[in-house]
Amino acid sequence: MTDADGLNTRAMLFTTSKYWLFLTIIFFLYWSVAKRRRSRVLCILLASYYFYALWNPKFVLLLLVISTIDFLTARGIASTTTFALRRALLCTSIATDIGTLIVFKYFNFFSTSFTTLLHTRSLLIEDLVIPLGLSFITFRSLGYVIDVYRKTTPATTRYFDYLTFVAFFPTLIAGPVVRSKELLPQFERAELSNEQGVEAIFLILTGLIKKVAIADMIGSNLVDRVFDQPQLYSSLETLAAIYGYALQIYCDFSGYSDIAIGSALLLGFKLPTNFNSPYRAQNLRDFWKRWHITLSNWLFDYVYISIGGLRKRRFNLYRNLFLTFLIGGLWHGAAWTFVIWGGLHGLGLSVSHWWNGRRVTHGKRSSWLVKAVCTIATFHFICLTWIVFRAESLSQVFAVIKRLTVFQFSTGNLPTSLVLLLLAGFASHWIPNKTLNAVRSGWGWLPSPAQALVVLSVAFGLYYVSGAEVQFIYGNF
Repeated sequence: MTDADGLNTRAMLFTTSKYWLFLTIIFFLYWSVAKRRRSRVLCILLASYYFYALWNPKFVLLLLVISTIDFLTARGIASTTTFALRRALLCTSIATDIGTLIVFKYFNFFSTSFTTLLHTRSLLIEDLVIPLGLSFITFRSLGYVIDVYRKTTPATTRYFDYLTFVAFFPTLIAGPVVRSKELLPQFERAELSNEQGVEAIFLILTGLIKKVAIADMIGSNLVDRVFDQPQLYSSLETLAAIYGYALQIYCDFSGYSDIAIGSALLLGFKLPTNFNSPYRAQNLRDFWKRWHITLSNWLFDYVYISIGGLRKRRFNLYRNLFLTFLIGGLWHGAAWTFVIWGGLHGLGLSVSHWWNGRRVTHGKRSSWLVKAVCTIATFHFICLTWIVFRAESLSQVFAVIKRLTVFQFSTGNLPTSLVLLLLAGFASHWIPNKTLNAVRSGWGWLPSPAQALVVLSVAFGLYYVSGAEVQFIYGNF
């Protein structure tokens, strides 16, 4: 289980004043010592461990153990050419990271599943708390060791650098899944231009608007209510809730990513982009190049390639895609709903690859109408899988889908303001990049007093529309 109550009361959510006070203090402390390399690394390291300790201090030791083992095994792999020893050290790292995930996240799930299947006595670990952000921590650290093993990344000799890389507080709870080659080299310099500062504030404001004004509003006023008691809502209201969840999870997670990227940028660190208008995708391959990009790339590089990737037979491609996304689904949570969600995307990607192969073979080009149909079909397949992802059980999945088939079209639970918010949220997907760049440039041209006024206005506006503190969805993974 996830310690949700403890998370909300002790951890610093990115939408709370406690986090912004923390970030402000770290900003001034960091730049006051930034001229000395060791001092600035230690500053970020201590800030990150403090950030994590606020949720549950005892798991700081687990974070330290995982990081230390992977640091040492990577050093060992880099310092020897003996194949057997290199493989043994890699297996040690895999056993540490995946073993930790299995114990804390999957043991009770697998135990219960096997108990039900074999009709034996259940063996459970009582009162098990899943460490915050464990999936992101283990994937980030394990990816580094695999890179060193593959000789695509040199092993760092700086222990504190590596501890900081694994625990870097903007990415600690829910990503992006930053690679060592993307973050470790940035410890060598400390630079913050005026343009970067302006960009950081813009990203943070955008993220907060997505999270508080869109995701939380839609979640609390529509999605949660329909999924909790679907029998009380019409088919049209249920469909609106499904669309609403698609928008909620996008704004929630991309909003988190924007805030994380902006927070890191204020300290001079550039993180990779994690989203790119995913619901504009024309097929599932395109969707996974736009959605949670860092996780998609991680799964491709470290799971798909490791189990064989694309071999000579097309069947191997489909099999490996399916297995990769089964693992990706299970990564999200210890529940059959996540496994099925991953399996559906694995099957969908296999069909997408098969269809694309036929089009290339026959040399067909798509018209705008075909592209529009493909985009709509892809979006609705994704929405169907979001039902499985959001539901707490398979019975809830069937209950929600059943409401779509009763063909009731009342809209009493769909206020106009909520419908407009849904329309505006999806419409934002289609804003041209030129327009977005123009808005960013316009923000940069504003004088500082005007920017401060906008920041204060947005802050007061979000405070006015916000309700109870709502955890980021991906913070549970």
